[in-house]
Amino acid sequence: MNKFRAGGIAVAAVALVALANSPAMAGTNATSRGQSMKDTCAASSIGTFENEGEWFYVKDVCADSMSAVIKVDVAPYKSDGGYDFTIWNTGGNGSTKSVNKKYDEGTGVCIQAGMGEYSSGEWGLFGPWSCGQA
Repeated sequence: MNKFRAGGIAVAAVALVALANSPAMAGTNATSRGQSMKDTCAASSIGTFENEGEWFYVKDVCADSMSAVIKVDVAPYKSDGGYDFTIWNTGGNGSTKSVNKKYDEGTGVCIQAGMGEYSSGEWGLFGPWSCGQA
């Protein structure tokens, strides 16, 4: 084994030991954007999970006569597209609804923003899932 290869292995070993002894990683935020049916809107809604305090925000960002909604899936995650609960914002374009929850540190939280009609429960145009950690 040449000296460069041995040196590289030693550096990698030191890095792994340092990583293993580091404190737990801080939580991460998540943001999802619901698709829009209007050409003039880049999104119908924006859903956010903020790990600091475990806050959820659902913002309606398009004047489309629809409500903003997010699906929330908290670890352990549901299979087959399932989720734990929804948060609706029926306040109209420009409004934001906030909801506070409490989770243990390190708990995974995924959100998916979309749009719908609250009174009928019909919804759609969901963006991709986005996941963070409390």
